[in-house]
Amino acid sequence: MDSFLIFGGNSKLAHTFHKIYPKNSTLLKRERCDVTDRDSVDRILKRCKENYVINCAAITDIEYCELNQKKCYDVNTLGAKNIELSCKKYDKKLIHISSDYAVHPTNTYGLTKYLTEKILDLDRTLIIRTSFFDEEYFLIKNLIDKKITHAYSNVFFNPISSVELSRQIFKNKDRCGIVNIFTKDKVSKYEFATKVSRVFKIDKKLILKEKFVNKNISTLRPLDSYIKPDINLNLQKNIYDFKKWLDGKD
Repeated sequence: MDSFLIFGGNSKLAHTFHKIYPKNSTLLKRERCDVTDRDSVDRILKRCKENYVINCAAITDIEYCELNQKKCYDVNTLGAKNIELSCKKYDKKLIHISSDYAVHPTNTYGLTKYLTEKILDLDRTLIIRTSFFDEEYFLIKNLIDKKITHAYSNVFFNPISSVELSRQIFKNKDRCGIVNIFTKDKVSKYEFATKVSRVFKIDKKLILKEKFVNKNISTLRPLDSYIKPDINLNLQKNIYDFKKWLDGKD
């Protein structure tokens, strides 16, 4: 049976993957292993029985990354390399979760993801470049909670649900190189929020359209992080399928 050890077991994606594949996956939380500690990583992978390793361990808070650049680099880049070195040593397949921010990095977080893609072995490792949403994503959570939701009309992306992303990770687990896992539709944050409101039958009046302005030069966010996907998946259908999964009907 294919089995997965997931570094970054505290992360949202790790929890979703484990919910979908509970018998195939083991969560490794940060308290049990510091990915910046080469020996600690090696000890874990030496004794683990899983044949696949998913790296979800990362610092993703943009502001925190700017204030703690070395720590961000150590975790996001060197940590990933530590895991890959031990995966090679013990014949494990590494699946590393990257980001849309890695393509044209505008901040420290994006730069660490970009550098990681450059130093990992693309002949052996699978890098999944993605941007995902779940029930805790602020645009969804606020709308579900019936709160006024501010959504940007000039920030574009093509996200995928954590549920479909988990399935795609499982489906593509034996591939190597960089695979772009996104939906095909380029939308603004505002358009995304309106799609969510339709699917979840939430009053669209809760959504307030705004324009985003980068106010802090040290924490620039890209206005367009659309990445051409390697799968053909409609965003509206993906949101419908995500709601079905949340409702326990899938």
